[in-house]
Amino acid sequence: MTGKRVTSMDVARLAGVSRSVVSAVINGTQGIGVSRTKREAVLKAMRELNYHVDASARAMKTGRSYCVAVFGDTSNALFLQLLEGLQQASLRHGYHVLLVGQGSGSTSRDELISLYFQRRVDGIITLDPLGYADEAWASSIREHQIPFVSVEGYAGVEDIYSVMADYYGSVRAAMEFMESRGKAGVTYLQMEDGHCPENWAERARREAYADFCAERGWTYRVERVQRQEPAQIQAVLEYDRAAGVPTVYLSNWTDAALEIYRAAARLDLKIGHDIAVMSSDNTYRVSSRLVPPLTVMAVPYQEMGEKAVELLLEQIESRDGGKVECKDEDMQEGMHEDKDDDKNDGENVGGYGAEDGDKYGNKCGKDEYKEASAGRLRKHWLPARLLPGKSV
Repeated sequence: MTGKRVTSMDVARLAGVSRSVVSAVINGTQGIGVSRTKREAVLKAMRELNYHVDASARAMKTGRSYCVAVFGDTSNALFLQLLEGLQQASLRHGYHVLLVGQGSGSTSRDELISLYFQRRVDGIITLDPLGYADEAWASSIREHQIPFVSVEGYAGVEDIYSVMADYYGSVRAAMEFMESRGKAGVTYLQMEDGHCPENWAERARREAYADFCAERGWTYRVERVQRQEPAQIQAVLEYDRAAGVPTVYLSNWTDAALEIYRAAARLDLKIGHDIAVMSSDNTYRVSSRLVPPLTVMAVPYQEMGEKAVELLLEQIESRDGGKVECKDEDMQEGMHEDKDDDKNDGENVGGYGAEDGDKYGNKCGKDEYKEASAGRLRKHWLPARLLPGKSV
């Protein structure tokens, strides 16, 4: 092929498939099944021929940029975890990620809408502060019908797609784990930032702690400490030791657990022996590096990023009219093969179960697809993961 421009027909010949199969693989055409065997053959042929997709031509043909805008603060450790999931899920679907750094308030968000109208992105994902629900931004999204997913924002706004961690469930799971280790009389250590109001996630965590204590008949005790005054934590430990109160703590933030480690060292107390501590999050991913390793409930930011991409693509497909019936003979063969190869791939994606795949399958028309989309859940709550350590 030296000196000659490689075309999709060349790829099709080498892969032993039709040109429409190559097109489906390249463009990620929805509703057209391509078996894993054929997809791998196409990708292998593309590599061997050094075939590269003309992004401009693809955009003109499909009306898509195959790029999503992601808005967040790169200095935020949680945003970097979210970005891992976003990138992985985007690559699986043939999309690229355009990172837009958080700037001064609404200015950066307005830039996202501009990118959408320039057709440089097909949709927008933002990592928002807990409790964020800017109505002006939501109104712009509604008015222009822009595919959009907020991670941790718009919790109480029903018509905005959101992905959130199950903070209530994470504290329940933490309390159950501590109970299983023979720990009772757990004190909830709530670290706060004096510059920020309390959000729904902190209320959910504390509510879970209160409910668990009520069910077990345990004493309800919440100690509030300020991030800006870490000495408060040492004062709590000193008081509890002197008063004979169980030195067993569940902290809302990793920062609070780290301060317990520091205070214990100053007081010559041993974590996991004299003091039991567990954290409701794993913001900095350092739990396994502490001595002893800290037991945590890890907020699933990577999985939240992956889920956000799925929800965004749902909206993009709905906007584009949904799935189409396949006419190509080679494609039809691939569709039948996929039923066996990938029969579990679509379970519980975007609020659908397996039965929905039959009801709203490959022959679903535009109107039916819109009707199906209207019934999808727009709020998705992901559970935290228990990472056991030696601190409890």
